[in-house]
Amino acid sequence: MLKPAVILLAVASFTLSACGKPWVKRDQQPQTTHSQYKVLTWNDWNLLGQRSSARIVNDLSAMPDFGISPVVDASASDKRKNEVVSYSSPKPFYVQPGPFDMPFSRAFKRILENELLANGVPVVSSPKGAIVVNYQVQSFFYDDKGYRLPASPESVFGLATAIGIKEYGNWGTLSTIGAGLVATELVRGLIDFGAVTDAEMVLTTSIAHGAELVHQKSEVLYVRPEELSLYMTSLPADRPIRATATGAEEKLPVQTIAIVTQ
Repeated sequence: MLKPAVILLAVASFTLSACGKPWVKRDQQPQTTHSQYKVLTWNDWNLLGQRSSARIVNDLSAMPDFGISPVVDASASDKRKNEVVSYSSPKPFYVQPGPFDMPFSRAFKRILENELLANGVPVVSSPKGAIVVNYQVQSFFYDDKGYRLPASPESVFGLATAIGIKEYGNWGTLSTIGAGLVATELVRGLIDFGAVTDAEMVLTTSIAHGAELVHQKSEVLYVRPEELSLYMTSLPADRPIRATATGAEEKLPVQTIAIVTQ
């Protein structure tokens, strides 16, 4: 027979999974609530890419230096006459890759590229002469007391070792696929033990124009605790932001060299 705590946890899990934007109360003032998206399917990653790309082009269109202009449908009805349908940009966009060992990061680069293209702006595979879009991913999990802890291979391995689920291994000796499978197994063990009860992911997009940060927006989402390994990396979380080059491109001087053959 299931314990009451297990039944309550199952009911709460079903309630959250039934809605893509559940109501949450964590870290709020008494008697207040706020809404937050929860990632359940691949389509939720696509929707996150849509929201991120929309914020990027909308922010940059308000800055004359970038020359990005909204495009409206002149043939639309009066009700939708001023509705923006796409954007035009004289410069292409380049999405800077995130951590190669994070499955979500590898997928989100392509998703964000697709959504930028859907907004009408050109996208290239090289940062040269392009507007560079950076993104960073941070993931957290909550223990049975509601404390937020950073989700990383090291923290998961360390917690599993501390409570005696599995001996701490050498993460650096594992392949990317092998490490991900081990982390997934350990997270499931921690969930069964009650040491992991919920999880969140923070996605931050940013664009730097020279030394100036001209766009930076973050979105917090719930993720399934069982899928934490999709959002974890063994690389430093605070990755440097790659700036968009400013000014005219300087070309190397061309010199004529005489070649004498005998």
